[in-house]
Amino acid sequence: MSLFPECTLEFSLPGNTLVIGERNEGRIHLDAPEPIPDARHLFLNLRTVAWARYEDEDEDEGEEVSRELLNVPARMDLPDGIPAGRHDYPFYFDVPAWLPPSMQGPACSIEHVLSARLDVDGAVDPRWQVRLPVRPPPVPAARTTAVIRSPPGFHHALVIDVTVTSSVVTEDEPIEGQVALRAGASAKFDAVVLTFARLATIVMGKGDSRRTDLAVVQILAGQFRGDKPIAFHFLPGVERGVSFRSDHIDSSFAIFVAVDWARTPSFQVPIHVVSRESVLEGEGRIERLRRLAQEIASRSGLTAGEFPVFVRGREGSVSFTLTDAPRGGLVRVEATFVFAPLGLDMELRPRGGLDGLRGSLLLPTNLRDRFFLRCEPPEGRFDEAPLGEEGLHSALAGLASVDDVSMSDHHLTFHLTVTDEVEHLVQIASFVAARAKTLAELIAGLPFPRALVAHRPAWEAAAREREGALVPSVPTIADVPLAVRTLAGEEHVFRMHLTTTWKGDVPQAWVDLDLGLLTLPESASRALSGETEQALLEPLRGMFPEMRLVGSSLVRARASRFPEDPRALLSAAEGLVAWARDVRGERRVDAPYR
Repeated sequence: MSLFPECTLEFSLPGNTLVIGERNEGRIHLDAPEPIPDARHLFLNLRTVAWARYEDEDEDEGEEVSRELLNVPARMDLPDGIPAGRHDYPFYFDVPAWLPPSMQGPACSIEHVLSARLDVDGAVDPRWQVRLPVRPPPVPAARTTAVIRSPPGFHHALVIDVTVTSSVVTEDEPIEGQVALRAGASAKFDAVVLTFARLATIVMGKGDSRRTDLAVVQILAGQFRGDKPIAFHFLPGVERGVSFRSDHIDSSFAIFVAVDWARTPSFQVPIHVVSRESVLEGEGRIERLRRLAQEIASRSGLTAGEFPVFVRGREGSVSFTLTDAPRGGLVRVEATFVFAPLGLDMELRPRGGLDGLRGSLLLPTNLRDRFFLRCEPPEGRFDEAPLGEEGLHSALAGLASVDDVSMSDHHLTFHLTVTDEVEHLVQIASFVAARAKTLAELIAGLPFPRALVAHRPAWEAAAREREGALVPSVPTIADVPLAVRTLAGEEHVFRMHLTTTWKGDVPQAWVDLDLGLLTLPESASRALSGETEQALLEPLRGMFPEMRLVGSSLVRARASRFPEDPRALLSAAEGLVAWARDVRGERRVDAPYR
C-alpha cells in the first residue's frame, strides 16, 4: 500500500450550512481509486474559534485575541478498511443553542471549521477541512416602525427625521424608510448621507466596535422640498448576516445618518436583522408591494406580476412589465417593453462625448439633448425609410421626465422616480400600457422588405389565424402558441417562432420551437442531425433539411425555401412537437391545437 493513500472526501449537508440549536445530519462521500485495507478510523471534528486582531504601530504583527468556543470530535470505525470505489458515511452534530453564527468583520471573525482525518496504519493520514456557514434558527418577531430625530448638536441648522418601515427585518429583505427635513430647509448643505453598516463589538477584547459599511444612499439637498419626506431603500446583500450577542463578539446593524459626507456628527437608527426563515408579524415591504400589485392590476385592468413586478400585459407584438426598481435610495419603477427583433440595427442611448453635435431628428425635441438614436437598416432592403419621425415621436411621447431610457431592435426600457401611492402607480401603469399599444401599432405598420412585399397579405393572414405577432420588417411571426393535452389531462403550451435571416439579398426562413421547461436528452440532437433515424422526423426532412437542438429545450429548423405563404410551414412544424414528446416518452390525447 502506498505511503500516501489516494482518496477524496466531500461533506454533504442540507443547504451546506449548520443550524444552531439543532441536530445537523449529513453524509461524507469518500472516493478511493484503490483499496485502503489499513484504514482504521475516520475522525471528524467541528471547531469554532472567535478571533480579533489589534494592530500595533510599534510592532509588525500587533496583538491577536482568540477564543475556542467549540471543539466536538466524532469517530467512525472502519473494521474492513476502505474498498475501492465511492462510499457514503452518515454523521451528525448537535450544535448548541448558545453558539454564535458565522461572522466576518474588520480584522475579526467567528469561524466554524469541519475537518476530517482518515487514520491509516503505516501511512500518512489524508486530511480535509472546510469552513461552514453556521446560521441561527428562525425566531418569532414583530415588525416595528421606528422614527428617529437628529439629536441636539447634530447640526447647527438642520433637524432630520428618519423613519424606517420596520426596524426588524430578515436578512434577505430590503430596508425601506423615509427621510425628511423638519427644520433648516434653507440651510446650505450638499446632501444627507445614509449608510447601512454592520458593527462588530469585540467583547472578549477591548470592547471596541468595528464598522463595515454595506450600502450608502445619498440624497442631494436639491431633492428636498420643504418637509416632504423622501423615500429610500437598502437592498439585501450577501454580506449582511444577522444580529446576535455573545460573550466574544457581538454583531449589530444600524443606519448612520450624516450631512455632507460625515463632515458633521452622525446619529444612528438601530436595525435588528434575523434569519431569513423567521416569520415576522406585520406587513413587510414585499407583502406591501404584492398588495400594491393586486390593487394596481385591479384598477388598471392589467395582470398582477410576481415580486418585484407590479403588473404585466401585452399589446399586439409587444409584451410589457412595470417593475419595482429602487436605485440610489429613491423609489423608482422600471417599464420594460419586449418585442421580436425589428432588423433595423437601432440603438437609443444617453448622449456621450463621442456623439458631438450629431442630431437625432427621429427623436422628440425634448429628448434630443439627453439621448442619441442610431437607426441603420440594411442598405437597399426597403423602398423607403422604415421608421418615420411621426411614428417614433408618438411611441416616445411623454418620456421627457424619465430618469433614463434605452431602446434597441428588441426592447424599450425607461425608469421613473415615483411615489408609492396607489393612485400614482395606477396612472403610471396606464401610461405604460398606452405606450405599449402605440409601440405595437408602430411595429405593425413597418414595411416589408422590398423583395417580399408581395408576400405581406399571406403573412398577415397566417399571423392572425395562428394568434402570433407579426414583425413585418424582418419578417417574423413570433409567439405562435401550440397546446397539447396529455392523457392525464395536463395541458402544455409551447411557443413557435417563424423568423427570417438574410444573406445579402437572399432571405432564409427558420422555425424555432421553444419547449419551455421541457428538456430533451442528448440523443435528440443526434436524431435531429440525422445521425440516428427517428420515424416522426423523417417526413419533415423534405421541408426542413437542417434541424438542430440549441441547448436542451429549443429546436431550430431551416426551411428548404422561403415561403410565400407560411401557413404550410407552420403546420409542418407541429410535427416537431409530436416528435419532442415522443422522445420524452409522453403520451398525448390529441395533436397540437390552437
